[in-house]
Amino acid sequence: MKKKVMLFLMAIMMSFSAMCYASYGSDLDAETKIVDQFFAGGDYKKASAFMDPSLSKDLTADRYKEMFANMNKELGKMVQKDLRVYQVFSDGHVLVYAAKFEKGAVMELDVAFKVTNGKFSIMNFRVVDPNAQAPAENNAAKK
Repeated sequence: MKKKVMLFLMAIMMSFSAMCYASYGSDLDAETKIVDQFFAGGDYKKASAFMDPSLSKDLTADRYKEMFANMNKELGKMVQKDLRVYQVFSDGHVLVYAAKFEKGAVMELDVAFKVTNGKFSIMNFRVVDPNAQAPAENNAAKK
């Protein structure tokens, strides 16, 4: 009898924790689709539909095309991306990916989303080399 009660309680606890983890599932799916469309690098009109007005003001169609031309030249096309971190804030989310590119580089891809009335928009993004060294400080400059 004790074993059945313990098994029942364990099943309830596991199902409750699974429900808690899945609460942001639909948000994450929507944001992942937006990231895929944005980093496809093809159509600025589709990408700008998911941008926050402050970002679309700074990232014009020409700068968007130039950015992807430079990325393709230096890194190649994105081959794979794996979600590493999903941070939830009261007014948005941050997704951090490990992105692998054709030329062998593995970069960190950070995308910040703003949530307004249930609609997601990209506020900011960056592609960072996680292995980059900070510039050496010049001790003479400190004197």
